[in-house]
Amino acid sequence: MRIAILGTGKVGSALGTRLASTGHHVVHGSRTRAGGAGTLSPREAVASSEVVVTAIPGTAVLGALEAVGDDVLAGRIVLDPSAALTPQMTMAYPGDSVAQQVQARFPRARVVKTLNTMNFTIMVDPLASLPQATVFVSGDDSAAKTVVTALLGDLGWPESSVLDLGGVHTALATEHAAPLFFATVSALGTAKFAISISR
Repeated sequence: MRIAILGTGKVGSALGTRLASTGHHVVHGSRTRAGGAGTLSPREAVASSEVVVTAIPGTAVLGALEAVGDDVLAGRIVLDPSAALTPQMTMAYPGDSVAQQVQARFPRARVVKTLNTMNFTIMVDPLASLPQATVFVSGDDSAAKTVVTALLGDLGWPESSVLDLGGVHTALATEHAAPLFFATVSALGTAKFAISISR
């Protein structure tokens, strides 16, 4: 599958490396092309891909996708693992979510929220050091969620660890778990953990 990852930081690099290692064709999109070889402008990266991963701060996602354009995003799956926080580490969009905003602004895109309740190291190797973990999926397009679930499998998430919460409106719940995540990091002194649903 052709995958464009917007962002060349820790999240984007980790996801890109792991997905490429499982046979996907991965390109990175960056405004500065600071990622070196294989890094394109965001619009170029998305235009050549089927799936777009917004591995950038949540407050920058809409602006980055605006630069790509609705015409290029139409029909593409937008996998959004972002968290939107203020410099004071409070929620940037109280009562709203990045995923909902993206879906409303780009109705022809197929937005799926996932991977936003954990550290980047857990995203790409969930069960190597944890006995169990849950990854949440939110989105309105069932076919897009099926594709994303398969990509999660390539990242190491067994299907039994994937919990489909429903439509994109449910992304508000997982995005607003960010304060719980950071409080837990503070309490444990590590980000080597994940939320797990016992049932």
